[in-house]
Amino acid sequence: MPGASSARPARACGASGVSGARAVAAAPRLEFAAAAWYARGMRPKTTVRFDARSFADLARTVRVRSETRRLLESDPSGATPLPLEVSLQLTYRCNLRCDHCYQWNEQGFFRAYDAERQRAELDLEIAARVLAETEEVRAKLFLWGGEPLMYSRFPELAALLEDTPRTVNLCTNGLLMKERAADLFRIGRGLNVLVSVDGPEEAHDALRGRGTFVRTAAAVEWLLEARRRGDFRGEVTLLSMVADGTAGRLYETAEWAERLGVSSLYFQLPWYISPQTAAAMDARYAAELAWLNPPPAPGRATWHSYSYRLSEDVLPALARERARVAARAWSIRLRYQPEVSDGELADFARGTDRPAQGKSRCLAVSNRMEVHADGNVSSCKFFPEFVVGSLRGAPVREVWQSARFRRVREVVQRGGLFPVCSRCILLYLNGDESRTGGTAIAG
Repeated sequence: MPGASSARPARACGASGVSGARAVAAAPRLEFAAAAWYARGMRPKTTVRFDARSFADLARTVRVRSETRRLLESDPSGATPLPLEVSLQLTYRCNLRCDHCYQWNEQGFFRAYDAERQRAELDLEIAARVLAETEEVRAKLFLWGGEPLMYSRFPELAALLEDTPRTVNLCTNGLLMKERAADLFRIGRGLNVLVSVDGPEEAHDALRGRGTFVRTAAAVEWLLEARRRGDFRGEVTLLSMVADGTAGRLYETAEWAERLGVSSLYFQLPWYISPQTAAAMDARYAAELAWLNPPPAPGRATWHSYSYRLSEDVLPALARERARVAARAWSIRLRYQPEVSDGELADFARGTDRPAQGKSRCLAVSNRMEVHADGNVSSCKFFPEFVVGSLRGAPVREVWQSARFRRVREVVQRGGLFPVCSRCILLYLNGDESRTGGTAIAG
């Protein structure tokens, strides 16, 4: 996923010692893809220039993908020796109840958890072992929740990250950033704080609750000022949900973010899964993965919670706004997640099982580990039905290379993408295109 005053691109991966020229030479597919997007006018233009560190990050991304592709050619169940990316879900708890949240909105699957599980937090000992056991590859880290800054052991985790520096992406609603100031400052220059700000005040508050925009915006401005003073050495990125109330206001949001001086702004399309796609996933899971975990009752699997969607009525306004954003160059980095073309917008908004960008294969299942707040490990970030093991008492490598995990990888690679894979942002950030499909690059 990608200081503030210098408007550098958000860091993607923690690599070093690779010159910009070597990175470009090592990344022909990504460079070609970027050129194709710009030529078709789909990706917003930026005046931000890549520095040596950014090119090194790009080189690492290319290397990870290339290594994963090579191993899958010979072994569909294979994986990198250790995960090169690790997602740590620190807690299930959250201090907001956002309309578009598949975890805690009215249909959110966290609501079905009992009270004890809702309060669960990742054991700090597990987090410490993950860091220690992936130190040799400096696995890129993603911290999320719930709201990760509600994690009661966050100060201790920040100390661990200070001792084992690496690239860390932290996804937050921003409301607790000032309370966690010392911890955020301590993590250092590898930290990219991704703050959810969903458009102008009334649009943001409509999704997240009255008064939340003012509080979040103030926290973002505070963190940017701390960066200018040198207290905070990381990056600040904004994540903005594209909703009915913001579809025609992307340009306004981008102007505000540019004035603030954040590193990047990502416009996120809702990950809506239609009832038809969810039902198809029910059937596929029962047919191919019943051995992994008992199939949920019809309509009860977590993929049925992805019910928030864009109205098709706003798609013409969204297409016009995207064209307006693409018509000028910005002094910050602007991206869409996922980067679907105008011709793919309607299909994506309808929640079908057809992937955009010609994506046909998931690489994340073979290079990224997902650790949930209860210590379980799944092959997919968003759906706990894919739990393959637990880090409670088991080393990272043992779970990562386990027979259960390998069998899931083989099902995915030999049987093809699952119906819900078309909604997953990791497919678009860490997936492959078919030979007949389009070409895209990660944000």
